[in-house]
Amino acid sequence: MGVSLFVHSVRLVLGDWRNALKITGLLYLIYAVPALIFALLFPTPVQPEQAMAALGSGGFLGVITAILAIVAFVWVAVAWHRYVLLDEMPAGQFPEFNSSRLLSYGGYSLLIGLIGFVLSFIVSAVVGIVAIPLLNVVGIFITGLLALAAVLIVGYRLAPILPSIAIGKPITLRQAWEATNSANVPIIVLAVLSALAALVIDIPAFIFALAGPIGGFLAVLWTLATGWVKMIVGVSILTTLYGHYVEGRAIPSATAGANG
Repeated sequence: MGVSLFVHSVRLVLGDWRNALKITGLLYLIYAVPALIFALLFPTPVQPEQAMAALGSGGFLGVITAILAIVAFVWVAVAWHRYVLLDEMPAGQFPEFNSSRLLSYGGYSLLIGLIGFVLSFIVSAVVGIVAIPLLNVVGIFITGLLALAAVLIVGYRLAPILPSIAIGKPITLRQAWEATNSANVPIIVLAVLSALAALVIDIPAFIFALAGPIGGFLAVLWTLATGWVKMIVGVSILTTLYGHYVEGRAIPSATAGANG
């Protein structure tokens, strides 16, 4: 099931990429353009003193870029959820900006992130104590792996609350948790596939970054270009989890339509 969830989420984007770009492309540029400007003005430093200088000179622009990234992501996420689950196509160049809906979505996203951070700290502490005899690479790897697995399971199990907010049918964290009671194994598979796909997509950026200043610029361009794909597929994963485990939608076959 985890493989089916991932494939369906990717198909939601690739099978309907024109509408995906139409709905979210301009919103993504709200973040991508300032991020590109920031990267051009403040290339990635290689020495600690360069890092401090870049932080001091580019701090304000960096904060603005981060804020725009958050706004763009939340706006994109809500618009894409509503398109897939409600067949809602924006009337204008941009999707509706419903401030209360976006704030609620962003707030619960932060809450889920905070829960994941606390859980990761607890799991790492407990496993770290048990793994004291393995205070080496193996022990660190096991601790990190278990902490990450716990965060991903909890995060994805609570995540259906986000699409529910986007479409105006909010559920509680408890309802989201109960709806995904049987999803632990599929979610682990889904998380592994998502991480591997993101890693493969980023390989060219790592290679470009080794080729000096020009390579660094190409790495930034590649990262921004593929960032849209990773963002919209990630949102599609949340949409799929909500549609399947909360609304009871079946995962269509490869020959079925994109929406669902």
